[in-house]
Amino acid sequence: MSVVRAALLAVLTAVVVAVVVVVAMGTPVSWAIVISLPAGAAVLLAGLFSGAFDADWTPEPDRPSSSVCLHATSLTERLSQAAADPYRFTSRVQPRLRRLAVTTLRRDPDTADIADLHDPRARARLGDDLHRLLTAHDASLPKPNEFAALVRRLEEL
Repeated sequence: MSVVRAALLAVLTAVVVAVVVVVAMGTPVSWAIVISLPAGAAVLLAGLFSGAFDADWTPEPDRPSSSVCLHATSLTERLSQAAADPYRFTSRVQPRLRRLAVTTLRRDPDTADIADLHDPRARARLGDDLHRLLTAHDASLPKPNEFAALVRRLEEL
C-alpha cells in the first residue's frame, strides 16, 4: 500500500473513532482526538507494512534436478582437489576432458575419424594450449579464469 493511501486510511480511521467516542460516550472533542490517535497510528503502521506481507503469486522457479546438483558438486570437488594435487588432475579431470574433446571433435565431419588427440588435426583444431592441457602427462590445472576460457573454447568447437 502506498504511503498516501495508508495515511488517508489512518486519518479516516481516527476520524471515525473520534466521532464514535464523542457521539456514543459523550466525551469532549479534545479527549476524543487523544483517544483516536493510537487507533490511527496503528492503522497507519498496518497500512505501511502490509505490502511486505502481500502474497507473491509468481510461480517458483524449477529446482535443479538432483543429478545436476550432484554432478556440479562432484565436479567442484574434483577441481578443488586437482588444484592442490597435479596427480589428481591428470588421473581424474584430464581423462574426462580428453573424452569430451574427442567426442566434440568427432561431431565435425572434417575430424570425424580422429582416434585420439595425438592426431595433428586435433592439435590444429584445439590449439596448442588446450591440446597441451589435455594430452601432457605433466599438465596441471591452470588458474580458474584460464581454465574457464579453455573449457569455453572446447565447448565452442
